[in-house]
Amino acid sequence: MLNPVRPPLPKPHITLILFVALLVALIFRPEHGSAQRNSPTAVAQVGAASPLPVYVVNDLRPSLPEGFVPGTSWRFTTWTVPSNLAFTVSVLKTEGGWAYLKLSDAQATAPSWYYVPQMPGAWQLQ
Repeated sequence: MLNPVRPPLPKPHITLILFVALLVALIFRPEHGSAQRNSPTAVAQVGAASPLPVYVVNDLRPSLPEGFVPGTSWRFTTWTVPSNLAFTVSVLKTEGGWAYLKLSDAQATAPSWYYVPQMPGAWQLQ
């Protein structure tokens, strides 16, 4: 069996193939072989021309339930799920959102300060 003989490619075709291969290699070449490091970030320039952003939060003054004064008794019930906690307290002192409370249900419990506005539940006057 005879092998077919192929004629050699003409020289213009070889030049064109080499040119296309070189062009593809230049277009799709990797940028860098090693890991690149980002340049350090610029230090913020703070001044009248470029002030820092200011966030204003209008928090309401901490408040106690109406009538939450020394000498009154209150029942607290939590809103937490799945457990439910309820207790009765006597108010001894108040200051801002803080209240010095004595648990009425427990005999040997010492009074403690509690921050009432952040307690998740409901207060009912007794």
